[in-house]
Amino acid sequence: MASCHLTTSERAVGALRPLPGDGAEHRAPAAPVLRRVGTTRDAYRPAPWMVALCAIWLVAACSAEAPTPQDEATNGPTATESPATPGARDPRLWPYPADSIWNVARGDAASLVPFPLAPSALTVQAEEDLIIATPDAPLRPVLATDAAWDADRTRCGATTGETLLEGLPIAEDWTTDPGYTGTTPNHAAAVLLPDDTLVETQPLHVCADGTVVSQYAPDDWRGSSIRTGGVPGDVGEGAHGGSGMTAFGGTIRLGEWTPGSTIRHTLKLTVDGTLLSHADGGFRWPATRADSYAAEQYAGDEPAAAMGSLLTVAPDFDVAGLTTEPARILATALRDHGAYVVDDSGFSAVGIAVEWGPAGRVLDEFEQTWGFPLVGLAADDRAGAATGGPEGDQQDFLADMQSVWSALAVVDDNGPESVGGAGERMAEQAPPLAPAEGEGD
Repeated sequence: MASCHLTTSERAVGALRPLPGDGAEHRAPAAPVLRRVGTTRDAYRPAPWMVALCAIWLVAACSAEAPTPQDEATNGPTATESPATPGARDPRLWPYPADSIWNVARGDAASLVPFPLAPSALTVQAEEDLIIATPDAPLRPVLATDAAWDADRTRCGATTGETLLEGLPIAEDWTTDPGYTGTTPNHAAAVLLPDDTLVETQPLHVCADGTVVSQYAPDDWRGSSIRTGGVPGDVGEGAHGGSGMTAFGGTIRLGEWTPGSTIRHTLKLTVDGTLLSHADGGFRWPATRADSYAAEQYAGDEPAAAMGSLLTVAPDFDVAGLTTEPARILATALRDHGAYVVDDSGFSAVGIAVEWGPAGRVLDEFEQTWGFPLVGLAADDRAGAATGGPEGDQQDFLADMQSVWSALAVVDDNGPESVGGAGERMAEQAPPLAPAEGEGD
């Protein structure tokens, strides 16, 4: 279509739309808003008839309906780029600076220590991190619960009568109960404030009656900025209680694990804690702690593999040899960026941190997009018939993921002075963040 040659700056505006087949809301970009920022003066004076003709053409061109971003093909986080600054990122969708631990790609000469995994209960588990990026929502109190990870109690049914947090902006039309997976999910939650800082808490639930409950919210889990944090020296602590790492960074967001996409940031995984080493307290940078039971239950014999380890696959891992696209997308992200171990899965499973929040749920999006559930256990054979396990596309995906897990290694030279390990970066640097509201005006 014709375009309007005006000197403008475009600012992306978020909108909510339901995915086909459910009532959950998912964030999608709406048409950009055009804002005039300047004009230029012609070098000559045109004839009057030329002015009239150009005016008619310009009005017609600018009146034509512009295509909205959702009409165009997107490629993972590129859908979050802000037209206000070409190539810039919306930090609420693709957070942290380019030199953050969540955005620096792995080095191609990193020191790798094998750490193969073969989960026997679930090949893929969902570690649902609650991303509550509704900073303009009404403030709601978070009540204290003391059910913790007691499978005989419900968190919504075990409030103490005390208020844990006075008021957080949490959308009123979203709940986690009923509908959460498992019995005692970790539910590390990150709540975004209007100044782009976070308040994190765990394990958060939004109950059926609208009551919000959680148990842990120490001061160290408050105030980290998604614009300036996540960098060596200011990594910031958060609601993954097993590691002290954030619920916001490293989570696979809506739209990132879809056909044709590329996940262009570091991921987060949970693994069976009994496979981790309790040497040196059971954790390594950037984790700030390990589980309180690490000395008794972490029983791994590889000192490099601890809470906070950066896991990856070798540069020559055969991504193309995987049979399913969602496995290739995840394996590419693991190869190029890696994934931090942030919590104990609690059993023999590998959990992938995915978004659940007012914007929608990756678990739903994954099944609607690929045609099968994310979570499952790979059968002994790809057909699945011999064990009664998953069949067809899901079995192929789970078999692919088992191939990926068996090839995992620790980036042993990952540290504050060499994020991602030594060598040339395996992927391009993340684009700059879009300016905050009011910056550059």
